[in-house]
Amino acid sequence: MRRFRTRLLSQERSRPRGIHRCLPEQSPLGAHQRTVSGARAVTLGLFPLNLVLFPHVRLPLHIFEPRYKALINGCLERGLEFGINLVEDGHLHPVGCAARVVEQVKRYPDGRLDIVIEGTRRFRLLELVPSEMPFAVGTVEDFPDEQGASGVPLLETVLERYNRIVTLVYGIGAPTFTTDQLTDTPSFELAPKAGLSVQQKQGLLETPSEEARLRMLDGHLNDMLPSIIKAENIQRIIRNDGYMRR
Repeated sequence: MRRFRTRLLSQERSRPRGIHRCLPEQSPLGAHQRTVSGARAVTLGLFPLNLVLFPHVRLPLHIFEPRYKALINGCLERGLEFGINLVEDGHLHPVGCAARVVEQVKRYPDGRLDIVIEGTRRFRLLELVPSEMPFAVGTVEDFPDEQGASGVPLLETVLERYNRIVTLVYGIGAPTFTTDQLTDTPSFELAPKAGLSVQQKQGLLETPSEEARLRMLDGHLNDMLPSIIKAENIQRIIRNDGYMRR
């Protein structure tokens, strides 16, 4: 972790701000190779953020920094993915999520962009690589799930708790999930709206099995439910009586 922090900050300081050029034709971004273990590795432009992106989840972004305008424009021009890693106090978490731009909402006269991205797959950052790009570049390898139980039996329980909480918080008619609406990794789609902290989301992203992730969500939702029910009961009393009775 420390080496990513030191090298990332060093690279960011050394790059001149205000560079608007996009990726050169000979850019190493997108180059494929194999690691010693045989896993697929690829070179990605990195977009460190104080948030966690999950596969299959969409996220709106406003791009305003010159270095990230260069990154996004280059990815749009060449159909490339880029990587999002959680950064906290200068510490870059190695496990991140690759993303692609699925919608350009608006392009401003000064080059700023409103876009929507979608997470595609998890990766592990192996190393930061030297680059002339104004943004950090890293070699990453795929971070697939371990083989094992799918967690399907637990999914019904998690969905029941999740949908109940959504209904309690947002009211009848709020968007809920059914099993046929979800992919083969439903934990990633439930996590953004499950009330997890950034650290809990990162922990979930790093967990290498769907069953284990669903167990984490189940425990979290089970812990949340009593306090939400209590708060809802209080609000119901206030709505019915206009004041609290002892």
